[in-house]
Amino acid sequence: MQHLEQTIKRTLSEFGSFIIDNQWYGKEREAVSYYAFGFLANACAHGTLFYDPAQIVLETRLPSGPLNKKKEVCKDLGIWSQPGGNCWNTERMSVNYPLVLVEWKANNASFNKYDVAHVKSLTEQAPQMLGIIVTFDLHKKVFRGARVEGGVMTEGWLEVTAKNE
Repeated sequence: MQHLEQTIKRTLSEFGSFIIDNQWYGKEREAVSYYAFGFLANACAHGTLFYDPAQIVLETRLPSGPLNKKKEVCKDLGIWSQPGGNCWNTERMSVNYPLVLVEWKANNASFNKYDVAHVKSLTEQAPQMLGIIVTFDLHKKVFRGARVEGGVMTEGWLEVTAKNE
């Protein structure tokens, strides 16, 4: 799992630097898609946990946590243990979790309190799952990532700012 976390951190850093330094513009959905298919998918490596781009799911569904009344919740990006992975078991019950979930917010230099509480809650419920919270503000030229594991958040996990600032 350490290699997968390093891969995510490296590709997020590359993506953050690219969008800040090249004056790219897009909102949350465009950023998630561009990152997933333009940066993360290229980092698949045979013989590792992340070996196939089909392990990436946008708007991935997973079992709900205690902060939500719905049976399932959707998160911006998930990396599953196998291609085509999802939350469903053979009885069509939502029971599986991705290896990693990544929740994004655009146009905000600070972390969204709801996202923080929800990802903490989900990683407490599924301690084997790594949570990443990403926020970026292109006007302020900041791209940040926090790591969440077992309900504990490491806020300074990733910080990208403009090269000339």
